[in-house]
Amino acid sequence: MLQAAGGRPARPRRPAGLTAREAEVLCLAAQGMTSHQIGAELSISSRTVGHHLGHIHDKTGRRTRAGVAVFAMEQRLLP
Repeated sequence: MLQAAGGRPARPRRPAGLTAREAEVLCLAAQGMTSHQIGAELSISSRTVGHHLGHIHDKTGRRTRAGVAVFAMEQRLLP
């Protein structure tokens, strides 16, 4: 409706300042996928996945995959 009225479309909610790609990686990691699996799913290297996970850990203040999975659930980022 806003877009039809000439406004900007709503942006998807991404907490903690996550980028769109970080949010994608977070959701897949929270679903239990390995870095290799996430890389294959997103057509990026597992090393790049690791960089994204590092940024996710820094931005969310969580230090483990389990911690970021809980963060994703708390923020209702999972389907």
